Amino acid sequence: MLTRNFTLEEFTRSDTAKSMGDPNAPEESHMRALHALACGMEQVRRVLGDRPISITSGYRNPAVNAKVGGVPNSAHALGYAADFSVKDMSPVEVAKALEASPLAFDQLIYEASRKINHISFDPRMRREVKTQKGGPGTPVVWGIAED
Repeated sequence: MLTRNFTLEEFTRSDTAKSMGDPNAPEESHMRALHALACGMEQVRRVLGDRPISITSGYRNPAVNAKVGGVPNSAHALGYAADFSVKDMSPVEVAKALEASPLAFDQLIYEASRKINHISFDPRMRREVKTQKGGPGTPVVWGIAED
């Protein structure tokens, strides 16, 4: 367990890695970032009333990150980011609740087309809130845009 509610396996599970036969194992240098990510996700849980969270994407080693088209310095590749969904809440409800909270984070991106949220806890903690209406590689706009 990285924290009370999150395991390392949740943050390293990847269908892409599985299809590649890659264990997607983080290097020791990423473990501190993954622990900070898990701690951040514990705070997300608290803000959202302790609802269960499903991690859909977390850490991506260099091979997996390249396969999904990620940039080498992606927050996922560094161990700082997770894509997630929350039981009994729509992604836009989650994004709005986190935006309205005092939670410290680097980026929160409501990914409308994928119906998930992306959050990162990079040490820069810029508290950027954005929406990406299309799939990967499409424009990202500031704020939570429902349509």
